[in-house]
Amino acid sequence: MGLEGSEKKPRKIILMGRSSVGKTTLLQAMHKEVIEYKKTQEIIVHDDAIDTPGEYIDQSGLWRACITAACDADIVVLVHDAGNGMGRLPQMFSMTFAKPTIGVVTKIDGKSEEEIEVAENFLKMAGARPVLRTSAYTGEGIDELIEFIENLDLTDY
Repeated sequence: MGLEGSEKKPRKIILMGRSSVGKTTLLQAMHKEVIEYKKTQEIIVHDDAIDTPGEYIDQSGLWRACITAACDADIVVLVHDAGNGMGRLPQMFSMTFAKPTIGVVTKIDGKSEEEIEVAENFLKMAGARPVLRTSAYTGEGIDELIEFIENLDLTDY
């Protein structure tokens, strides 16, 4: 038992991206849970993360819901899947948030470099910096993402 308040509060991320880009699956991989498909129907708040429905990005009239939910997060994580040639994230969406906005390309397993780069470009156009690559199924990039989130300097925001 330590001193009261000596435990470090986990950083809270918010995941935003189109439907079926793998936000919930990414979160399951980060939490070392069994990967199983779950359709996110509402904003789901965890101790260290906020998971948003893809419809909140798919439908521009719902962007405000993501913006409002992001107030409770330390870091915005914009997500796009490799192999998906349709981007829905608004250009320079990151400018909406007074906090770091990073990008994560999901589903990189079995995808070509070109497919991954298309997803990276969608995230960069939305203002995400840096953009990291992950696969929830192989585990590639998951530990690096967690480490990046834990060590990101938040003092500039």
